[in-house]
Amino acid sequence: MKQKLKPLFFIVFAFFYVISFGQYNLKDLLPVDPNVKVGKLANGLTYYIRRNVKPEKKLELRLAVNTGSVLENNDQRGLAHFMEHMSFNGSKNFPKNELVDYLQKTGVEFGADLNAYTGFDETVYILPIPTDDPKVVEKGFTVLEDWAFNNLFDKNEIEKERGVVLEESRLSKGSEERMSRQYYPRLFNGSKYAERLPIGKDEILKTFKPETLKSFYKTWYRPNLIAVIVVGDIDPADAEKKIIAHFSKFTNPANATARPAIIQIKQRTSPDAMVLTDEEATNTFLEVYNFVKPAKKLKTWADYRESTVEGLVSSLINQRLTELTQKPNPPFVFANTGYQSFLRGYNSFTSFAVLGEAPLQDAVDALIGETNRARQFGFLQTELDRAKASLMNAAEKSFREKDKSESGAIVQQYLNNFLQGNPIPGVDHRYKFLQQVLPTITLQEINALAKQMPSTANAFTLVEAPAKLKDKLPNNTELLKALVAANNKPLKAYEEKAVASALLDKEPMPGKITAETKNAKLGTTDLTLSNGVTITIKSTTLKNDEIQMDAWRWGGFHNFDLADKENAQYAAVLVGQMGVKDMSPTDLRKFMAGKTVSVSPYINDHEEGIEGRSSVKDFETFLQLMYLYYTQPRKDEDLFKSFVTKNKAGLQFAKQDPQTWFQDTLGKIVYNNNPWANEIPSPEDFDNLNLDRSFAIYKEIFGNANGMHCSFVGNIDIEKAKPLLEKYLGSLPSAPKENKFKDNGIRLIKGATEANLKKGKESQAMITLMFEGETEYNREEKMDLAALLEVLNIKIIEKLREEMSGIYGGGIGGTIYKRPYVHYTISAGLPCGPENVEKLTKALLDIIKDAQEKGIDQKDLDKVKETWRKQYHVNLQSNDYWVGVLSNAFIDQTDPENVLDYEQKVNALTVQDLQKAAKKYLTLNNMVKAVLYPESSNIPQGVKTVKPF
Repeated sequence: MKQKLKPLFFIVFAFFYVISFGQYNLKDLLPVDPNVKVGKLANGLTYYIRRNVKPEKKLELRLAVNTGSVLENNDQRGLAHFMEHMSFNGSKNFPKNELVDYLQKTGVEFGADLNAYTGFDETVYILPIPTDDPKVVEKGFTVLEDWAFNNLFDKNEIEKERGVVLEESRLSKGSEERMSRQYYPRLFNGSKYAERLPIGKDEILKTFKPETLKSFYKTWYRPNLIAVIVVGDIDPADAEKKIIAHFSKFTNPANATARPAIIQIKQRTSPDAMVLTDEEATNTFLEVYNFVKPAKKLKTWADYRESTVEGLVSSLINQRLTELTQKPNPPFVFANTGYQSFLRGYNSFTSFAVLGEAPLQDAVDALIGETNRARQFGFLQTELDRAKASLMNAAEKSFREKDKSESGAIVQQYLNNFLQGNPIPGVDHRYKFLQQVLPTITLQEINALAKQMPSTANAFTLVEAPAKLKDKLPNNTELLKALVAANNKPLKAYEEKAVASALLDKEPMPGKITAETKNAKLGTTDLTLSNGVTITIKSTTLKNDEIQMDAWRWGGFHNFDLADKENAQYAAVLVGQMGVKDMSPTDLRKFMAGKTVSVSPYINDHEEGIEGRSSVKDFETFLQLMYLYYTQPRKDEDLFKSFVTKNKAGLQFAKQDPQTWFQDTLGKIVYNNNPWANEIPSPEDFDNLNLDRSFAIYKEIFGNANGMHCSFVGNIDIEKAKPLLEKYLGSLPSAPKENKFKDNGIRLIKGATEANLKKGKESQAMITLMFEGETEYNREEKMDLAALLEVLNIKIIEKLREEMSGIYGGGIGGTIYKRPYVHYTISAGLPCGPENVEKLTKALLDIIKDAQEKGIDQKDLDKVKETWRKQYHVNLQSNDYWVGVLSNAFIDQTDPENVLDYEQKVNALTVQDLQKAAKKYLTLNNMVKAVLYPESSNIPQGVKTVKPF
């Protein structure tokens, strides 16, 4: 249980203050958000219903089953997850694969929309559906009912699904899976969790009898372990009637097996440590689990306040850890420490770090040291003030957006309430409570809790690392000694310098708006500034407190000489990590406490610009920071060294991962070792970085704003925004400039090519097919190709997954690009077993040939069109979508009004269009077929030209 946070007299004082003067009495039970109806049927089934119209005409349905892999018997290991799969393969109202087929016809996409997951403790089914047809809504509740109680257990379907689940198991295998199976028994301290990974055991998945699966289903899929969650554009009374009609008729089994509230994990009474290495590991991780104890349920406002204090302490430590990563030779690349949930019903105080080039002892010293420093010296009032301001800002933003919250985000709160017991007081109560309680949380209280943070006396400490580092790592006993040394290391109190009170030292000289036009159809205003910067503004109320911005211009790092490739490629990222003016990233973070501002400069292959977002109240601060990234980027030798060190460390063993190695090697082969091709970066790339040159390139690009186009979308008062835009964007330096991009000749090798490559210990293969060539650029061509690829993905699921049981995931994708030349790229990827490469390749090629020769099934095109139509109406309700529409129209020089007749263009698509696209783009005589085999394969490694496939 959590310990007391402060001396008794202080508890009494704070308690009296809140009761006497506040709206919330700490003794009171936490309320349930009045916007949600929580009910329970007579059979024990729980339901949550909330009307929410963001987005309109869409409903988020969830079926949560309070059972997972930890409840499996020894002969059922993997069957909780297998049961999840079978729910899509035959039920009373949707035999065989009719469920997926039906939902695709309604515009629901398998995988992206329709999905499910199984964890240790729960199984959750995800079903978003449109609400414009009452019949579809009714069917949605029928789907939930069938998942819960009406699975058929067709023996043929079970046999077919074995292959799919075994392919998923195959995909999960790798360095992390191998190491986790070694440390889970120690991490979970001998509990059942260690032996109940959701994926299960292959030997059981191959041999279990259908009766064993059915027994699991009948035991655990029962009303009193199930919740139905309904959030979206629906009448709550109607939703409740549907729940009663579909679920009240079911009963719990007699003498039902009790579902334990939590699975026992023994508390550790002595320290333990493990050091593990693997040949395919790509990073070194340090993890310290300081305690694992039963979690205290948050029942009252006092509990909620205590949880808030814990969250503040975690936040304060993590801010200090972030500062350590910015040292020239940082002890780690990333680190995090704090109170967090561990497993169902348990909390832990956990420290985690991704290590770089520094010795392990330095990382241990720093990670443990910051907790010890806080325990010994506490925090500063300025630190606490910023943490409270940030927490209040987040709560205030949620409060302002309470009527614009997405149903998909809301539904997760109710899932957590049912499965974890998390409180759901609602946005209003949380915001008002924090308004009241944050001022009562004092530095003394925070520091009192810091003193009581767990030590490492009974910790489990884990190091995971690449095998090549084994000789540099301690053994288990030495790792425990490293912790002791860290705990004994003398420390000094944390110090910080004063934070600036303003971003700008002086106001810039404003430019002028020289032209203004309006587009009534799009609801946009176009402005031209005196320095040549152009702006498009779309004022929306899609969010109450959000403004998004993209600033684009042709250019990019491909415009520079090859010798400057890395200096140009990383210039914007580097400056983004050095700050502006005389303010480091740490200074900026501290200044921005309590504000919602994000600004990121970027330099891509053929474009350059700045992207960001802000709240309404912080819009001017956002523009000021944008102005500074153009006019006063900061140069810092120490932060440059830190940037180089961290990136080199992160990439040192990246290509030990078979998939990363395959992607990198294949890229070099198919693009003829063109140095401009986007291969995986190497540590050596960062040896080529020169701070002075990279900084000069940044200033060359961003020191001239001519030709930059800014798209602003959000809750903007245009008239109030105009003088701010004139001041901060109109004052940007500008000179005549030809904004252009450069074609550096990246082209796919010609002809039919076959490449067989070998890497990896596991019995895993990856089939890749690549198509690329020149074409024309117009929206019809792009839509034809996109629709074709969507149809092919439907066929891949039907044939390769459901019929052949040969894959778990995989598919085909691509598009048409306008830069650096008009071309298309298409790539298919099929992870599978090495023994299935040839038959799966043939099956995919047969699907492509059928599309070319026999044409496209109208029913498949209809599915794609319905999905696109539904998604289009959802997209129109998003600022993200609109800023993309406006920015892409500018950068591609297309008409932004094309967005208005998108649905008509979708409706006009024909099967003949797609067949024509299949013949045009999927040219088998100009295709690369590449396969990654495991190292143990007998297939010879090599690349060769072959006859057309």
